[in-house]
Amino acid sequence: MRLTLGQKREVVDLAASKKFTHRELAEKFRVGRTTITNICRQEDLIRTETDSADATKKKRKTTKCTYDLRVLDECLHKWRMEMKVSSPDTKLTGTVLQHKAMELACKIVQEPYAALPDKVKQALQKFTGSNGWLDGYRTRFGSFSSKQLPGGGDQSVIKSVDIQTRLRELHHSLSGVELEDIWTGGEFAVVYKPSVSDAGNCSGNGRYTVSLFVSAAGEKFDMQVIGTDRSPLLLEGIDTRETYNIQYGYSKTGWQVAQTTVSMLKSLNALARERKRTFRVILDSAVPHVKAAMILDSQGDQRTFFVYDHLQIFFLPPNFKAPRFHPCHLGIIQAFKARFRSEMLETLFNNYRQSLMSQDPRGFHPQRHLHTRNVFHWFYVALNSIDKQFIQTCWVHSGLLPTQALASLNLRVILRNGVNNSSVNLIPNNSSGSGLPSPALLYRELQQQLTNIAQLAPDFLRWIGVTDPSNAQAFVELEGNASVTDPGIDEVQIIRSVLQKHGYLSTKRLDDESHADGAFESFGDVADDPCPRSEEVLAAIGILKRYLRLSQDAIPSRVDAVVQLNHVKKAVDAAAFRDTGI
Repeated sequence: MRLTLGQKREVVDLAASKKFTHRELAEKFRVGRTTITNICRQEDLIRTETDSADATKKKRKTTKCTYDLRVLDECLHKWRMEMKVSSPDTKLTGTVLQHKAMELACKIVQEPYAALPDKVKQALQKFTGSNGWLDGYRTRFGSFSSKQLPGGGDQSVIKSVDIQTRLRELHHSLSGVELEDIWTGGEFAVVYKPSVSDAGNCSGNGRYTVSLFVSAAGEKFDMQVIGTDRSPLLLEGIDTRETYNIQYGYSKTGWQVAQTTVSMLKSLNALARERKRTFRVILDSAVPHVKAAMILDSQGDQRTFFVYDHLQIFFLPPNFKAPRFHPCHLGIIQAFKARFRSEMLETLFNNYRQSLMSQDPRGFHPQRHLHTRNVFHWFYVALNSIDKQFIQTCWVHSGLLPTQALASLNLRVILRNGVNNSSVNLIPNNSSGSGLPSPALLYRELQQQLTNIAQLAPDFLRWIGVTDPSNAQAFVELEGNASVTDPGIDEVQIIRSVLQKHGYLSTKRLDDESHADGAFESFGDVADDPCPRSEEVLAAIGILKRYLRLSQDAIPSRVDAVVQLNHVKKAVDAAAFRDTGI
């Protein structure tokens, strides 16, 4: 939330009274602590503007000044925050920053896809990194002392904290917080293409980095999918958030980086702001996560927490074991991947059988069905297949929730039904006493699929990368320990993200030229997959409804299924009516 000049004047007046700390003012005005700090640094300018301003001017949200080096300052700030995490021993003195700023100014001007206004370009070309600019930068973005802030980018402080101590601290910080306001996120790799096709087509592995965010109340936020293509051709004209619950990002490696983490945290913050809540977000200490938190709150502390508008971001120690304490790694990620593999397998096998029945002269090529739209649809189904109570079960077993939060949960129901209700057929592993599913039970449905297909078409499984049909877990965990976070600093991405934010990036030209060399997916790589005709769909719905009416099988939610089929039938009828123009 941006404050008006009148509100900023109120902030500096209250701060000058010495009766409020910056944190208290941040809570009062519902902004980040860094915002309050920056406002106080502009006290003289704000007082000058508001002393002579009328009521209308005081409603403005910016001070009356123009600054043509804003993009440079923002690039340098992001670079500085990343450096403090990636290279904590590097001393970022004023002289170092002056030289780096001049280097970045040259790179911004030389950026081939930049569309800079003339006055901004001239300012960058004339930039000399003077001491006056340095003082202004310090005013706008905070001290650049070579000494590390306690717990800021220096991970040695939090590394020395044992997990039990950190858990007690988290329990204290989360005391009294509603379950729907406690969130966590985690990323993982998903490989969806075999490296070599037995049909004779060789290609590189298709993979994405996927991030899931879930609350202690069992709520799922949009997932983030990160690839190497800045703007996939097959997604042109598609709102991925609306269609797939996916926020797409990209990086040079296809891994999570600081800029993609910032983007996701800002989206989560928008949800918190919309609900007028403050979310507590617990993350592991992966380098991009810490960098993102420091970009959002340069005065924050990894040892305690960071503040950004409606978010408080807490970090677990780098030495903690994710499979033991992180809710996402206690079954949520595995359930997601199991459902993804199951949907992928079903779609590919159905297409394979269809090609045989139609005697398609082109044959069946799995790679042509493993395209972005299909993959994103399978992700979408996987996300929405994870049951609320199963998510809560994983939170309970993580140990991250304080006693008060656990008391608000119906633990008996959650632990009994949380995994039973999951659409991936998860059952509590009572033999181990953990209440969490064993791999054999977690992947039971997928294993049955693999076994059935292996009996019918063993070659098909080899074509899609299944080496051992008797081991569903190996198929789900195809990626192994693939890297998902990039600890490096990509200056090109920093510059382009800032330019795009200000509307100074020729995105269409960048996208067109990136696809011209054929390195990314094109429409020619996609197999024909015609949509069933309305009469075929209606006939299939009729068969399903008849089965639900007459079958003696134990079918859960039988009536609910009929109701949903009626909704689908109504939508198909309406579409057919429009198409015929009747």
